Amino acid sequence: MARYVTRDVSLYDQTVPEGSVMMMLLGAACRDERQFGPDAGEFNIHRPARPHLTFSVGAHFCLGSALARLEGRVALEEILKRFPEWEPDLANATLSPTSSVRGWETLPTVVP
Repeated sequence: MARYVTRDVSLYDQTVPEGSVMMMLLGAACRDERQFGPDAGEFNIHRPARPHLTFSVGAHFCLGSALARLEGRVALEEILKRFPEWEPDLANATLSPTSSVRGWETLPTVVP
């Protein structure tokens, strides 16, 4: 997502001049070590819950967030109920090739 800078701004000892194009890398939103700790870039299911930007904030907060959470929980419960033992086939997995989506394009699994 790109935005134009409307006034000079200083970020991390760098000045971004008015009129510059600022590119937001959404995939980095929940990887801020100041918010999520030194292992922010790692998947850790035991990490304490903290505020995140998955569904945005304020006026842009996703109206479907409750439904998305419900669907995700139900889908995961049903998949794990049917296939309690499985492993990801990382050798054949592919990451999404875009800068706007951070995740897997394909993630095959092996069911014993």
